Amino acid sequence: MSYVEVQETGKDVLARVNKVLAGFPGGAIKASQAALKRAGDTAKTKAGQYAAAEYTISKGTFMANTTIKSETAGGSGGVASLTLSFAGSPLPLLTFRTRYARSGKVTAQVLRGGGGGAIERAFISRTFGLSVARRLGRERYPLETLFGPGTSKMMGNEEVVEQMDRTIRETFESRIEHEILRVLSGW
Repeated sequence: MSYVEVQETGKDVLARVNKVLAGFPGGAIKASQAALKRAGDTAKTKAGQYAAAEYTISKGTFMANTTIKSETAGGSGGVASLTLSFAGSPLPLLTFRTRYARSGKVTAQVLRGGGGGAIERAFISRTFGLSVARRLGRERYPLETLFGPGTSKMMGNEEVVEQMDRTIRETFESRIEHEILRVLSGW
């Protein structure tokens, strides 16, 4: 399982929220939680795009094979937090850019811009469903089914985490203004 965590947001933004909503009991935490929830929803949507930019997988395939949980917790301590967790099992190698020829040659590329290459002794197997398999020895069996990284591993990529972090911060900072107006208007 992979977690994306934002340790701090702009202190100026939180100071402003506390100052503007000082006369409304619980208003600052309500506005912060709502803005964090929207930031989490936006981050969930963008996660597939960021993964598809780094890996040879489509956004739809990434999202279909991902379990995403977001929690927005606030309490009597006055702390609003957001946790996004990504879970998923390793994906079959055929999910990524895999090519195979009639001659039996199998090539795969998992990372965009990274060099893919031929896989020794690999072939397309129907033994365990349609998958890429490789013989472990000279005999016919045993076989090994080949996998690419899981979605949680993809979200552990430093570049993807940086982009998610930036998205959460920008969305929170832009959304907090709307949430302040909601509290002031009594919505």
